[in-house]
Amino acid sequence: MKCLITICLFLFMATACGNAPTTDLASTTEKDMQFVPGAAFRMGTDQEELDKIKAATGLPTTELLMAEAPSRKVTVQDFYIDIYDVTNRQYADFIKAMPNWSKVGVDSALHNGRYLEHWVNGEPPKQLLDHPVTFVTWQAAAAYCKWRGKRLPTEIEFEWAAQDGVNPIEYPWGNSPPRDELVNWGGNGIKTTVKVGSYPPNARGLYDMAGNVWHFTSDPWLGSYADMLAGSGNAK
Repeated sequence: MKCLITICLFLFMATACGNAPTTDLASTTEKDMQFVPGAAFRMGTDQEELDKIKAATGLPTTELLMAEAPSRKVTVQDFYIDIYDVTNRQYADFIKAMPNWSKVGVDSALHNGRYLEHWVNGEPPKQLLDHPVTFVTWQAAAAYCKWRGKRLPTEIEFEWAAQDGVNPIEYPWGNSPPRDELVNWGGNGIKTTVKVGSYPPNARGLYDMAGNVWHFTSDPWLGSYADMLAGSGNAK
């Protein structure tokens, strides 16, 4: 999970506007956020590129990649995004301030029974304090960001932040296949999370933009880019 602050609050759809930060923006961004300038870019992957990715990563089929197709041109405004994923330590501070989001306090209608399942007596395991928080829900992630005076990024914002801002790249580190020294991924045998920031940052200085954990965004997911484009009537 990463949180975000938008710079321009006008000219945005209402659903995309971030809340005004509750702390001083300059001090916040210097400490834990990175500025990402807005731009127009192509998001996603065209069908003809999927076979190349399958071969490079060792995937048996392109089925898991189909949701990324087709690519399309999108535009994003300036924003700030967290440099690191939210850790168990940070989420524990949120729980202390907002006990209604604790393991025992959260509304049962807002989770599937596995919310913070590895926490004991309301605390995360000490060895995982600096690992990214897991077993949380979208609603909890959104509440955490709001508590910090921020919001979840949109999928477009997250993908643009993962790019280097100059050349189209397939991964946050470039176009080379995943390697153990670059990312915590399914092929390295670790099979658990690692401490945030354990791998090199991308060109923007952002850590863990791929691998380690799945990330929440603010968008509803409709199954694929093709489905989302068809539903919006904005296919390009």
